[in-house]
Amino acid sequence: MKSKEEILDSYNTTNTDGLPEISAADLLNAMEVYKQQWAEAAFEAARKMKNGAFEYESFNDFEESQKVNTPAPEDNFGITIAAVADSIVTNFLPDDASVNEFSFDFSLEGKGYTAFYAKDTAGYWKMNSWEAR
Repeated sequence: MKSKEEILDSYNTTNTDGLPEISAADLLNAMEVYKQQWAEAAFEAARKMKNGAFEYESFNDFEESQKVNTPAPEDNFGITIAAVADSIVTNFLPDDASVNEFSFDFSLEGKGYTAFYAKDTAGYWKMNSWEAR
């Protein structure tokens, strides 16, 4: 494993006065190389075994599996609606503790929406759906 100094030296250039210098882009690249090197070392130290064999053969396999399992959000506006509703839901919580579902209306960008909430098994309020009015 390379030391920080070795990584930085590989990106350094020498100025006309003989002093080493590094550009901001090269410094960022050196930092990324250092971070990647330590992430790979941590992966090697903590690899999980499944049925006597490693679950991931290499760090790159692990990174690829994480990318595959992370779906990209498709409904950006729905995420915005949920964020707005979640930020104001405390103003509309029912006083009756036996209530398991409720809804409330709010406006966003000049349009009206209704958010529908239900209690989960742990007793927390989660938004089930929303609709435009």
